[in-house]
Amino acid sequence: MQKILVFITSLFLFSLSQFVVAEENLFEKNFQRQSPKDFQSFDKNPQTQVKRGWDQDTDKIKMLEEGYDLMGFSGFSGPNVSPNFAKAHGEKLKADLVLIYDRQINDNSRASAIQKARDKILADKRAENKGEITEIEITEEDLIDSNALYAFYASYWVKLPKPTFGTHFIKLANSYDEDVPGALVIAVIKGSPAAAAGILRNDSIIKADQVDVNTPDDLIGVIRKNKGKSIEVEYIRSGKKNIVTVNL
Repeated sequence: MQKILVFITSLFLFSLSQFVVAEENLFEKNFQRQSPKDFQSFDKNPQTQVKRGWDQDTDKIKMLEEGYDLMGFSGFSGPNVSPNFAKAHGEKLKADLVLIYDRQINDNSRASAIQKARDKILADKRAENKGEITEIEITEEDLIDSNALYAFYASYWVKLPKPTFGTHFIKLANSYDEDVPGALVIAVIKGSPAAAAGILRNDSIIKADQVDVNTPDDLIGVIRKNKGKSIEVEYIRSGKKNIVTVNL
């Protein structure tokens, strides 16, 4: 009787462990943070949204232009996983928005047919809406075929407060990895002072308020010092120098 009880207990624990593994949130397990740990939504009670992404590189620029900043991302491969798991992790992180990308990596009857049909719809929408990010439809239909394997990627975003200047940068360097003057604008936030002044993506800012800009931090220092004022900003576009007034 004791041996039977031990066997039943072991079987129960094994079944429980299998259930826990099955319910493991792979979006959370594979999350890589790109921001400080305390970086989260500025809304006290954010309503995390999950949307279907189109192209990771294009969407990244679009999100920056819309005034979002990246918290981090998750990437993994395996059987299909419900977007609800990405949303649950986004809510735990207090993210404002989660973008999901998935791609089937094997060929399997029912799942393949579902995926191909969905890809066609997405392709049609992409052509019609020119890559507009749309609300994702959360469905369990694809989970029927457990043999189908997918590559998943999810990015987690926070909506920023209204910016003082409104640009995202990278430091410029030449092919020999030597520092060169200026900071390259990789995105301009819509409706920001920089956008209003006519600064565009791929402009190289080299001076602000008569201060040389060799790093993004140089510009940040000038912006903080002159908040609420107007400053002259010098930048290079297509090899030509330009000067504009930015109202901070």
